[in-house]
Amino acid sequence: MANTYNTDQLAAFPWIVSCDTLRPEDLLPKFWSVAESCAVWLDRPQLLNAETLASLTKLVGEDSREADWDDEEAAATLEDLSLALDDAAPLGFYFGASDGDGACFGFWLDESWAEALQLFGLGNDDPTGWASLIAELDADGIDPDTVEDSYQGRAEGWSEERAGADYAQQLAEDCCDFNWDKLRWPLTCIDWAGAWRELRMGDGYSLRDIGGGDWLVFRAV
Repeated sequence: MANTYNTDQLAAFPWIVSCDTLRPEDLLPKFWSVAESCAVWLDRPQLLNAETLASLTKLVGEDSREADWDDEEAAATLEDLSLALDDAAPLGFYFGASDGDGACFGFWLDESWAEALQLFGLGNDDPTGWASLIAELDADGIDPDTVEDSYQGRAEGWSEERAGADYAQQLAEDCCDFNWDKLRWPLTCIDWAGAWRELRMGDGYSLRDIGGGDWLVFRAV
């Protein structure tokens, strides 16, 4: 199931769930808390099944007792929680231990989308931004298998219209064999914003804002 979180949820998302411990008695309540948040955000009350909830209540619930602790049950419940969190991961992410630190648990970008983001020249420290971009691309039918063909480059502009006009002019300069540095007319007469609207409506071009006045350009494939 493709999980899409809204902007506010992604801004508050617990990308790193736990670090520096492998003790089930420490991990269980942390995983449980995140699973409950994801269940609410996704409106999936059955994210954790009744058996898992019963074990959690027994092992680490408010009224749990030391005598009720069972190592095997704790390990099995932790595995169930991990699977549930992976099932609730934002589109393009998975839940598990970090590749570089087996005691650091969280939500990580999967390999196929990591390669795609390298194509865009983006950094690797903004999972919130990545998740938003991946959700937008997925909504347009773009996935890791098609993203390379769909990606057309970058544009600049303080608004989507301005960035689109910038890209339309770039495309014209690339396609036409003119000395654009010396040519002034008809550049000053061309409605580049209108040209972008034609590209968007007629040829399936689209823009994705990555902040700082920079935009990624895509074309439907």
